[in-house]
Amino acid sequence: MTGARMWPSPLPQQIRQDPLRSSEVRVYDLLRDQLGPQWTVYYSRPYLKMTPTGAEIDGEADFVIVHPTRGMLALEVKGGEISRDAATEKWFSRDRYNVLHKIKNPVVQATSAHHTLLDKVRALTSWPKGVFIRARHGVIFPHAAAPPVNLGADMPREIFCCRDEFPKIGDWVRNRLSGGNEGPMGEAGMKAFEELLSLAFTLRVPLASYLNDDEQAIETLTPQQFHVLDAVSHLARVAAGGGAGTGKTIVACEDAFRLAAAGHKTALLCLGDKLASHLRQRMKASGVLVVTFPELCQHYASASGLKTDLSLKDAVELGPDLLTKAVLKNSSLRLDAIVVDEAQDFRTQWWIALEDILVDQKTSKLHAFYDTNQSVYGDLTGELASFDIVPIRLTRNLRNTQMIHGAAARFYKGSPITADGPEGFPVNWVVCSKGTLEQETFGVLKGLVTNGEVGPSNICVLAPTGELVLNLQKRLASFEGLTVAHIRDFKGLECQAAVLVGSREIADECELAYVALSRARAHMTVIGEKDILDWLKTYSTDPR
Repeated sequence: MTGARMWPSPLPQQIRQDPLRSSEVRVYDLLRDQLGPQWTVYYSRPYLKMTPTGAEIDGEADFVIVHPTRGMLALEVKGGEISRDAATEKWFSRDRYNVLHKIKNPVVQATSAHHTLLDKVRALTSWPKGVFIRARHGVIFPHAAAPPVNLGADMPREIFCCRDEFPKIGDWVRNRLSGGNEGPMGEAGMKAFEELLSLAFTLRVPLASYLNDDEQAIETLTPQQFHVLDAVSHLARVAAGGGAGTGKTIVACEDAFRLAAAGHKTALLCLGDKLASHLRQRMKASGVLVVTFPELCQHYASASGLKTDLSLKDAVELGPDLLTKAVLKNSSLRLDAIVVDEAQDFRTQWWIALEDILVDQKTSKLHAFYDTNQSVYGDLTGELASFDIVPIRLTRNLRNTQMIHGAAARFYKGSPITADGPEGFPVNWVVCSKGTLEQETFGVLKGLVTNGEVGPSNICVLAPTGELVLNLQKRLASFEGLTVAHIRDFKGLECQAAVLVGSREIADECELAYVALSRARAHMTVIGEKDILDWLKTYSTDPR
């Protein structure tokens, strides 16, 4: 025998995972399984009740059960230990943690739903004329013991389904809707109830809700990499390597936080301007100096009086030598600890200079966080070892969903990475012509924002050329808060949802594909010509 017809069906995951609805979910599942196909069960039905003076009162029936011959039953569900103060007539529920919650009178709620909904369904033109059905109400206490006697004139024992009856709630429902000489509502009455309670009704879950669920799972996982810092806290030289999504940037920030909190004069370095800006926001009020390597060279050259007009371009070439000279001239510039994010982008001579500006080259901290993708960056382990840096591995992808990790992993070759994030949505591959890239991107963004209810500030659009970035910025200007950036500028950063506009230039450098495909935490869309998408979907670092 198939179960009852349920509204809604299936029950949305966000309701199932809501601890405040756990009792209602249990009732839903038992009614579905224990009532036959002639029964229809409506869950969480709101209604508007009018007082004699015309005032509006909002109400909600936890469950409304209807049957063509047995009639209609309105149910209210209350979990936990139930009590009522006779003097004040206030009702309370005590949860498993012994916390007392004030609740509404469940009998009044069930009675109100019973009479209000019955009046409303009878007012419909579709209600069969002259039909008077069996209509009753009940209260479900799934955790509480049954009352030994009637609880009042309006609360006879039989209207309550308590802990002992609850496992066989189907039998209790059949018993509640028995007796009396009321008539059947028939299929016409069932259709009228459907019109009243579920006409054009849907519990639509926008894409943003699912993405938020995945984000919460990822946020829970990310700090789990911090145990690495506990294991290496006694080491002065450490290089933590891992692929995209292993939490290098977050762990680097935590490392810098801890070093500064321990009283060390600390700098957190990277190469990209956008990443540096992001890191400054994360490290506000931490006391950590957050700069790019060229900015560090500028600052030290100026602070020491060696060169006050050093350009960022010149800092890349002249900076390392100026750093060494600066601390010789002004020893107060020396640092107790240096943490480097995206260390694979740093040149060999920069590491020499960074060692030179430490207070003590043996005991001061130099910690590097780098990408282990040998197919893009080569193997840095040997080079870092020459600086007496102990290599360790970050082996778990805690930032991306498994689907996104799988797409980026095609461009990764290095120490194995395990994807621990939620499964997530498959990557959305959108085929278009070269001439419609911008138009197609606009359509994808509109779908994400309008239908998916994903905020533009949670989306980044990435492109492999500066010209395409400028064109997209103009075309997508109506999406307030949207980030449109060159792939290279977004290195080390991340977003909830990413849209990669894959023009043909993305195939010129594997790093562009590797970085772009790993920026999204929960949702990834790739737009491009068919042969480019095929290349992105089938690329392999294995020469075989």
